[in-house]
Amino acid sequence: MSHDLVIQNGTVVSVENGTFEADVAADDGVISAIARPGSLDGDDVIDASGKYVLPGAIDPHTHHGIYRGLDEDAETESRSDLVGGVTTIGNYFRRGDSYEDVMPGYFEEAEPNYYHDYFFSLGLLSFEHIEEIPYLVNELGITTFKWYMNYKYAASEKFGVDCDMLDDYGDAFIQKLVDQDVPTTLGYHSENVEITNGLAGGNVYVTSESDDTEADPDEGYEVMVEEFPGYAETQSMVAGASLAKVHGYDDSFYAVHISSATTADELASLRAAGYNHWGETCPHYLCLTTEECDERMKVNPPVRSQHDQDVLWERLADGTISCIGTDHCANVSETKFGEGIRDSALGFPSTPVMLPLILSEGVNEGKISLERAVAVTSTNTAQAWNLYPKKGTIRVGSDADLLVVDLDETKTVTPELLQGAADYSPYDGREVTGWPTHTIVRGQLAYEAGEVVGEKGFGTHIDRPI
Repeated sequence: MSHDLVIQNGTVVSVENGTFEADVAADDGVISAIARPGSLDGDDVIDASGKYVLPGAIDPHTHHGIYRGLDEDAETESRSDLVGGVTTIGNYFRRGDSYEDVMPGYFEEAEPNYYHDYFFSLGLLSFEHIEEIPYLVNELGITTFKWYMNYKYAASEKFGVDCDMLDDYGDAFIQKLVDQDVPTTLGYHSENVEITNGLAGGNVYVTSESDDTEADPDEGYEVMVEEFPGYAETQSMVAGASLAKVHGYDDSFYAVHISSATTADELASLRAAGYNHWGETCPHYLCLTTEECDERMKVNPPVRSQHDQDVLWERLADGTISCIGTDHCANVSETKFGEGIRDSALGFPSTPVMLPLILSEGVNEGKISLERAVAVTSTNTAQAWNLYPKKGTIRVGSDADLLVVDLDETKTVTPELLQGAADYSPYDGREVTGWPTHTIVRGQLAYEAGEVVGEKGFGTHIDRPI
């Protein structure tokens, strides 16, 4: 029989089944056959000889719609994602209004514009939001949420909500999630703001998208590291994980953007003590150090030392850190750069370089195996965010989100290469080895040899549970 699409003669990389040579076929948007090399035929055929076939990468940690409208970000950023092999993203929203009231409008903005699939994760900021959880889960198919510890003591003023997100709010938040009949996930921004605010002299500038203090052009990136030390992240992560565990929710607790060696090591200690929570780090913590950073790399938590980077790679390899996310923000130079580090905005674009950086700096440098790279950029992420086995795996019946990857292909990162909205990149000029030659979204070829060929609006929201 002839299939809609066949990838022939590639080396399939599967976390569940290992690495093997095979043909992979797709029909009606799902994987329909996996067979001996050269045994399948299709209406469209991609020859993957000498290349690897991977499940589409998943970035669970993006912030579309912060600096621009969601409709704009949905179009430009999902188009850019295809260049780097990302076929699904999770978008964090935080709004003070009732989500029951505002989410229909965001669905209307998103659906006509995404090139690939997406899911929403909502930052709950109040007790009123907590009471909306059953509606969000049962009516909107949203099962993933976020607790922002950096907004403790600031939420009521910043968002106009009914609390300041103290531990009584967090306790109610977790217990409400435990009460749901379907799997849920809580993303947790680890930060002890009593420590960081004190070190910043009472300045809470990282709770907003830009710094409100007087700019000092002579200050360098090191001020970020000094005012937001790794141990403030570590203490908060342990506290949050403990609260989740006492409610039997630790296997659904997900520590986002782990940046420090101390946090990664403490995560390993908690695992040894019987905790089962998830840990995420980001490409910038694995590929950059403080000394090479400037306003382009302003982010919270900040990029740290070579020692932190080395330990994060070790913990990614040994299974302590389970997933990669990017904390992607679609800002441009006009809204990103101010007069010095404090006056510049938080966040930068990075989803399209997520997988290539892991392949280049991880696989090709011998820090992790290719199977481990697939796990942390796709399979584990799908499991952590309640998408598996629809996403994150190459098996019959799963969505045909597939990549053909050339581990030897080297590209120099530029904004033009990435084809997103941003006119800068924190990796601008960096040579990266290991790129997709083809990106397939639900059986449809979306990117081929440098050109985006997918359709705007083809992507859709992933309702959960799967």
